[in-house]
Amino acid sequence: MKPLNLIFMGTPDIAVPALRALHHAGHRVGLVITQPDRPAGRGRKLRRGPVAAAADALGLAVLQPRRAADARRAMAELAPDLLVTMAYGQILPPPLLELAPLGAVNVHTSLLPRLRGPAPINRAILRGLSETGVSTMYMDQAMDSGDIILQAATPIADQETAGSLFDRLAVMGAGLLVRTLEAMAAGAAPRIPQDHSQATYAAPLTKAEGRVDWRRPAAELDRHVRGMDPWPAAYSTLDGRMLKLYGPTRVLPEAGGAPGQVLARSWDDGELVVACGQGALALGQVQAAGKRRMAAGEFLRGARLAAGVLLGR
Repeated sequence: MKPLNLIFMGTPDIAVPALRALHHAGHRVGLVITQPDRPAGRGRKLRRGPVAAAADALGLAVLQPRRAADARRAMAELAPDLLVTMAYGQILPPPLLELAPLGAVNVHTSLLPRLRGPAPINRAILRGLSETGVSTMYMDQAMDSGDIILQAATPIADQETAGSLFDRLAVMGAGLLVRTLEAMAAGAAPRIPQDHSQATYAAPLTKAEGRVDWRRPAAELDRHVRGMDPWPAAYSTLDGRMLKLYGPTRVLPEAGGAPGQVLARSWDDGELVVACGQGALALGQVQAAGKRRMAAGEFLRGARLAAGVLLGR
């Protein structure tokens, strides 16, 4: 395989396997561009971003402009064959898209044209899809609308959380990206126009969206909890204080209580079992306000809840 001269653009954890895969495949990553480091934690100290930290470990040059366009001169001086992006966080302007002779390639974690946008992994679970996957595409000026190069599909398991699917698709995306660059280097990369009439949008998540309405069917809330795990997390309230809800989850066909009621079987099963509009939902992990995430059984032993207490009131 002919190695390519690349500039890689990405920011969060999901892009790290792709950067490492390109480096280990022998491509020359002349520059890594990522979002500026941000303050985090109680001390609000600057924390190195995941892609920036991975680039440091690989001995790669890093640039962190506030706007991608501000890096154009530095990028042009490297005369790259190709730009590669994954979860960079900005739409690239035309002067950057036109910078490299092979163009710009993006890795997106859905089977385009479905689930364009910033939250395809979470939305795939929230909408109850049976499968999703990863796509590589040539970038254009719109969001995730460019011609497709390669795709790989994977089923969504019954107990899949956004976090576990995130990890799987990160690895899948890295492998697909290496295959894509092999095809491009050989001049054999396909170019498949998207059917825009089939496009759907994966809107960004908000913390407020995590709130659980116990009047909904348990099957819907099962997807809700898993699709929000680990961030922003589904949540309800207990005695007026937030209680975050996590998998593993189980849908139970019979409830026998009002929506939001903690059922007596919780103490027997070691799960937090809550009645819903239809059926009941068993939750394996929770996080009370000011506490760590823990097994539901541990929480129940410490909280000393009375059977029949209502969540969300």
